Amino acid sequence: MTNPVNPLSILSRAAKADLVTSPYPHLVITDALDPAVFAQLSREFPADDVILNGRPPKDTWFDYPACKVVKDDRVSPLWREFFAYHTSKAFFDELVALAGPQLRMLAPDLEKKAGRSLEDFKVGMRPGGRGDPLADGADVSMECQFYLNYTRQPRVVRGPHVDRPSELFAALLYFRREDDESSGSNLEVCEAVTDIYPHPRAVQISTLPAEVDAAKVRTVKSATYAANTLVLFLNSAKSIHAVSPRTPTAVPRRHINFCCDVRFDLFEMKLPARLAAKKALEGLPMGWRLSKYL
Repeated sequence: MTNPVNPLSILSRAAKADLVTSPYPHLVITDALDPAVFAQLSREFPADDVILNGRPPKDTWFDYPACKVVKDDRVSPLWREFFAYHTSKAFFDELVALAGPQLRMLAPDLEKKAGRSLEDFKVGMRPGGRGDPLADGADVSMECQFYLNYTRQPRVVRGPHVDRPSELFAALLYFRREDDESSGSNLEVCEAVTDIYPHPRAVQISTLPAEVDAAKVRTVKSATYAANTLVLFLNSAKSIHAVSPRTPTAVPRRHINFCCDVRFDLFEMKLPARLAAKKALEGLPMGWRLSKYL
């Protein structure tokens, strides 16, 4: 007997056939949620002030993590239920049912290190958002965040990069406002056009924190920043992606960010020699004085 589909799940309308494996496992789904469900969530999307949570708006991104959302009475009950579900064991099981073989291929030692199968993984919500990413006793720590990204001045949202090596997957569900007349801000799936892989589970980055030289990659797919569009990918050394430049607007880019961390790195990020030395110096007492010259 199969479990009933949760209409709040971002995977409620996804099928295994939607999962594209090249250049890395990913899926792009338009109308990811039932239109009626998405419409209600859109109507109840929190005001910017709730997500800013006391921070002044400026041209950058702001997140508001699940650990705060589920306790915040300013956020509607439906949204709190949405956040609770997407940080739960039930949602992780949905992901494993959809992409278990690809997860095992990308992280072949994941189950061995955890001492249990993916289906039996212990799941927790990230307890402190970005600053405290691992839940006690959990094999995977789930996150769901409101995101605002302001672009009042011309700027690149973010060029080609990889995510942190401890991240198992990432997803975005777009909540573009109807009055947003900007262009760009699409999620770009990229692949390397030159060899930037010292070994199968390592990638050469060009600058910190995890940027890849744009001249060494090409865009193979662009997921349009459109309401109710879902982009999800499994994280690996090959999971290079970017956000296309966005034209200036007073309307913030809105989406929900989903991610999941494990307790060890799935791949290595290889730094150029100068950056590797700089990073090493910054970790030493008073080393920052020397690192600024590198």
